Amino acid sequence: MTRWTGLVLVAVVSIATDRADAQVPPDVEAANRACLDCHGQTRIGELSLLDRDAMVTGEPPADADPAAARPGLFVARGTLAGGPHAEVRCVDCHQDAVVLPHPRTLAAVSCGTACHAAEQTAFAVSVHAEVLAAGDPQAPRCQSCHQPHEILPPEDRRSSVHPLNVVRICGDCHQQHALPTTNGSDPKDVVVAYLDSVHGQAVSAGGLTIAAKCSDCHGHHEVRRAGDPLAMTARTEIPRTCGACHLGVVEAYAESVHGRALQAGDADAPVCTDCHAGHRITHASTPEHHLDIVAECGDCHDRPELSGDRRASFYRTYRSSYHGQVTELGGTRAARCSDCHGAHDILPRSDPASRMHGEGLVQTCRTCHPKANASFALFDPHADYRDGERYPVLYAVWWYFIIVISAALGFFGLHSLLWFIRRLIERARYGVPARPDRSRSIRRFTLLNRVNHLLVILTFFGLVLTGLPLLFSEAPWAKSLAAALGGVGQAGVWHRCLAVLLMVNFAIHFVGLARSVRAAPGPLYRTWLLGPDSMLPRLKDVRDCVGMFRWFLRGGRMPAFDRWTYWEKFDYWAEIGGSLIIGGSGLLLWFPEFFASFLPGWIFNVAMVIHGYEALLALGFIFTIHFFNAHLRLEKFPVDDVIFTGSLSEEELKHERPEHYERLVAAGRLDGLRVPPPPRWQRKAAVVLGFAAMAIGITLVVLIVLAGLGVLWSDL
Repeated sequence: MTRWTGLVLVAVVSIATDRADAQVPPDVEAANRACLDCHGQTRIGELSLLDRDAMVTGEPPADADPAAARPGLFVARGTLAGGPHAEVRCVDCHQDAVVLPHPRTLAAVSCGTACHAAEQTAFAVSVHAEVLAAGDPQAPRCQSCHQPHEILPPEDRRSSVHPLNVVRICGDCHQQHALPTTNGSDPKDVVVAYLDSVHGQAVSAGGLTIAAKCSDCHGHHEVRRAGDPLAMTARTEIPRTCGACHLGVVEAYAESVHGRALQAGDADAPVCTDCHAGHRITHASTPEHHLDIVAECGDCHDRPELSGDRRASFYRTYRSSYHGQVTELGGTRAARCSDCHGAHDILPRSDPASRMHGEGLVQTCRTCHPKANASFALFDPHADYRDGERYPVLYAVWWYFIIVISAALGFFGLHSLLWFIRRLIERARYGVPARPDRSRSIRRFTLLNRVNHLLVILTFFGLVLTGLPLLFSEAPWAKSLAAALGGVGQAGVWHRCLAVLLMVNFAIHFVGLARSVRAAPGPLYRTWLLGPDSMLPRLKDVRDCVGMFRWFLRGGRMPAFDRWTYWEKFDYWAEIGGSLIIGGSGLLLWFPEFFASFLPGWIFNVAMVIHGYEALLALGFIFTIHFFNAHLRLEKFPVDDVIFTGSLSEEELKHERPEHYERLVAAGRLDGLRVPPPPRWQRKAAVVLGFAAMAIGITLVVLIVLAGLGVLWSDL
């Protein structure tokens, strides 16, 4: 049995050897036998320096490591078989090894001397030849990519330059040895970026041999620097390089405004890599691509100081639009540049085939807004309200809000500051006054009034928190706030829900107001329009305001107020008017297709300015002036809890609103308004709620101011 087994094994080995050697011509095999007698044995790579010295001529270098192994000296029999070098003898490449024993150090193999002259000519002008000539020991040679002996045709899956392997060959070298590029790019980052790109994923994950690889874009042997006008990656050659795969795309590009500009010699005309970022190309269907393409367009369309062309400012005006704000916060449902202007086929607006021309513009809008009409298309997504020459209406609206905001905050800011100083002086002189006795409490607000106010707090803070990220989309905190709300899309859902709740609260308030009017004694005009219980401004309010400033400046006594003070009436009507303005403009922006059926599209540009600046006016006033009146006045700090408990002490009523108190006593109505003092927990809850509101409000004001300063700084 042992004898037969041995014979079978010998036969199998002989057959396998014959098949491997059969691919090598006999004369070549005979010529190589002398080399393989040594290099064909695995142990040659494990020999010590002394053992190897006995096999070659020449003295070893003084610094040689006697124990260093050389595994590369082993060349397996049949390595060249089946490859393009199957008929090449060892000495055809290693010509100084003809005579044995050969020298210790053989000359570097020159592939282009006799066999690959064309490839050598191409390599000679490459960046690889440049660094090789400079003496860089890591510079790539032929065998760096094609391997020394295991050379196979590129179509062979085992070949190192097979389409699915070449990326690893280039990537290994560029990650380990390449230096940073002239633009500061780290080669390691470039390799990683490519592997994560749509091309890299198609090769590494999809196994697509037709996907773009390093050599498809940079060339094989003639790899030139990008600054070389003959390079495949030169700006003027990029469309041709990409067009080798993307033929239809490059044909459309050639007819576009960008392609025509490049053909006309415009050095700044965008090419494929300006928009698709070379090694970091993302798939067109991914959110990353949606966000990247806007920034790429902005690289060119954000330099008005260079050309003076309005189109050069489109990126800034886009970012200030609703579409741009949503995109800036990471939203992918809003229209980006290419959705309206096209991607590769961008044409002048005057061209009838352009997406922005005539009826084509309406069709473009209908991509996202199915019911858009010609009136809807009058909306200008790049309108600049600071450009009075092109947009006089928007400019006027903007200046109106600048004046109103400055006047309101300036006047009442001074009002609050003087009040605070006057109370500080009184405290320094008379000490801290005693807390009022709450055992005798008078009802000031009904349950419905308190519910209305709580809903106002809820909706106002909710609308501010969900709306501010959009208004200040470029600020880092806005992105964090939007993310905390579930993303810009979810923030929009919350914003609309809170807007509906605000409208419901308005309806509740006015229904309750109507019921109070019907139940009130006396003529309507005297009770609710002209009388002291009216929320409408009266001449007395003007006198009280003047009297307050006299008191601030120590020129008189503090005025005797009635049921409502002038600042409370201002708060009330500012809330009513502001909500109507914000709500009305918000409805226009919420249902643009409906309103465009009977309003011109430019009204939405006006609505955007109104909605944003009226919101700034409201939150600026509430979070500063109203907070002072309700929380930060020394006589009320930390919170005036009357709106939460519904009652105040009789002492407070008599001191703060003496005219109202006297009218109630004279009419015999005071006793009917007496209520039990509010429970302690209710007052503590009011303090907690007040502090929370102040913390949120003041924080938002600081963030808004910082964001505004950042915008001013960027404009300088």
